[in-house]
Amino acid sequence: MIEQYVSPAEFKRLMSALLAVIGFICIAMFFAFLIVPGLRYQAHTSDETTVMPVQGENGWLDQTDYLPSKKQVIPPIDPKTVMSPNPELLARGKSIFDQTCATCHGATGLGDGAGGKGLTPHPRNFTANAEWKNGTRIEDIFKTLEEGIKGSAMNSFSYLSKKDRMALIHYVTSLGAFDHGQSDPKARAALENLFASVGEEIPNRIPVREAIDNLVHEYRVPKAVNQCINSPQFGGAVIDSSRAAQTLALMGPNDGTDASFARDVALGAPNNGFAVKVDSYSTSRWNQLRLCLSPH
Repeated sequence: MIEQYVSPAEFKRLMSALLAVIGFICIAMFFAFLIVPGLRYQAHTSDETTVMPVQGENGWLDQTDYLPSKKQVIPPIDPKTVMSPNPELLARGKSIFDQTCATCHGATGLGDGAGGKGLTPHPRNFTANAEWKNGTRIEDIFKTLEEGIKGSAMNSFSYLSKKDRMALIHYVTSLGAFDHGQSDPKARAALENLFASVGEEIPNRIPVREAIDNLVHEYRVPKAVNQCINSPQFGGAVIDSSRAAQTLALMGPNDGTDASFARDVALGAPNNGFAVKVDSYSTSRWNQLRLCLSPH
């Protein structure tokens, strides 16, 4: 119908103009909804440090999220191998620092790590000789790693072996070019003696999240106490059914003997829901009680 009012050439020109307008509108919408918000976000975050997760034993910003490890028994160590820095110790110390310290203290020890923002007091700047709580000597830093610093986010690193702590100390001191001071002869001798005379045992270790999962998994909802317990032959052995049920649920597996069952029940009476008089039961009575309460 429009052909009655415009020529074919004019119709094509109008359609081309319409398509151009539609295309412009689409491009404008694309910028408005996708490009502009992205540019605004970049403008607001361009001066922020890019945070990369720390790869290593510990989880990102979570000192409790380390890899499980088996118990280690470490014999005494020759102090000469750990009291002075060497390439092996420095490399090991850097590895530990990157895994456990850089999150708060920063990759170069300036105290500018992402995890340290907002902490009071602020994480230590290892490159500056100022306000070290326990001092800057080897024995001073060893004390800090051993005990942590109360009132701060600096926890004890006693879970590290003594050799690993010394490796970490040597790397930390290498970050600052200032003089860390001469060791006190008596303190240094005591530290050397600690390495030479006493071995150490590093216990099994699992992360807190795994321990919680294990506790949840191992928890057993107590089953109601078997009604046979009300038989006259037991003479009121149970004085609180709910506590007795909880006791049986938490008792766990024993060796299946009357003696082990009697020990576990009698030691906690009456707080565990059983009457004190069960301690005077005969062997046959304990056998009957155990069979009555054992799950069927």
